[in-house]
Amino acid sequence: MSEANPPSDANVRPRIGEGRIGSFLCAAIGILSVAAVLCLRFPAFLTTPELRPHYDVELLRLVLAVSMVIGAGLGVLSLMLGGPRLRVAIGLSGLFLAMLLGGPYVHYTDFAQPRFYFGLDWLVLDLFFTGVAFVFLEFAFPRVRPDQLPLREGWRLDLGYFGVNHLAIGVFLVVSTHFAHDYFGWAVNPWVQAHVVALPGVLRFVLVILAADAVEYASHRAYHEVPFLWRIHAIHHSPEAMDWLSGSRLHFFEPLVTRAFVLVPVFLLGFPQDTIFAYLIFISVQSVLIHSNIKMNVGWLRYVVVTTQFHHWHHASDAEAIDKNYTAHTPLFDLLFGTWHLPADRWPVRYGTIKPVPGGMIGQFLHPFVGPVTDFREHRNK
Repeated sequence: MSEANPPSDANVRPRIGEGRIGSFLCAAIGILSVAAVLCLRFPAFLTTPELRPHYDVELLRLVLAVSMVIGAGLGVLSLMLGGPRLRVAIGLSGLFLAMLLGGPYVHYTDFAQPRFYFGLDWLVLDLFFTGVAFVFLEFAFPRVRPDQLPLREGWRLDLGYFGVNHLAIGVFLVVSTHFAHDYFGWAVNPWVQAHVVALPGVLRFVLVILAADAVEYASHRAYHEVPFLWRIHAIHHSPEAMDWLSGSRLHFFEPLVTRAFVLVPVFLLGFPQDTIFAYLIFISVQSVLIHSNIKMNVGWLRYVVVTTQFHHWHHASDAEAIDKNYTAHTPLFDLLFGTWHLPADRWPVRYGTIKPVPGGMIGQFLHPFVGPVTDFREHRNK
């Protein structure tokens, strides 16, 4: 490449000492700080009622305060190292705005819970904790694709999906709860629920994983084999690179429908809140892990839990990977129904759909409803 056309920041892996990493972190912390303070100021409309009882608010306030100090320090350091000024300006402006809104120790009073709300708290916590962890893991440890950049092509679109699907958690929970109660309330058996609650906590956790994954397997297989459903699910398969953020690319209808059906066995079996909360934490971490760009060797555990390599083969457009690996949590149902595919020493060559889908969020939202419905196997194997 000539001197007249130097590589852009987006095409060069960042290195410590350039100020680029610090400027990005400063901007991220600044934006998340504003969102976190808004959650503290307006908890009725911006926090998730199902998660709120499990929060240690004082600890979260402390984490926010420390993060804001670190963000400001990284911004100043980035400027001293000559890092991108725009990112630093965004980050420091966000931190200043967060302080104007009351900072980490803003007070709030008791409130009545409205029926509808945005899950901004879930977005902030998930993006902060899983984002920080997986960006570090993908950057610091051996990767499936060592040359893949942290901000690979399409990351902005996936970040948009991450935000939309987290903010819509209130809609998902309201719809899925009403679906389970209204259509399956007749099947509730107090005797069964009492025995489930009486089980040891570990057994309840294993049971909720198996119950949820049975529904996940059936619905996921339907998404692949029913032509119209594939057009919805194809959005999730459209990324041509896999990392911690790519799994967020989901058509709005997919999590809405899938979570509604997954909640049915959870509702019928009557799992207590501690089991449901443990399940939510588990799937939040695992769903990010199995899409990540981290190479892992877990030995015999590959037959017990869904791993990164297992799910990467599901997203592959290699011919041998089509119609394989539908389960989300444990490969048990793929082993039982003959859809298991996990070569011990190989990873996929190609990802994405063979027939391209539209690139923007609006175009992808409309994709299932525009044009003829093409059969899955025809456009994946042509």
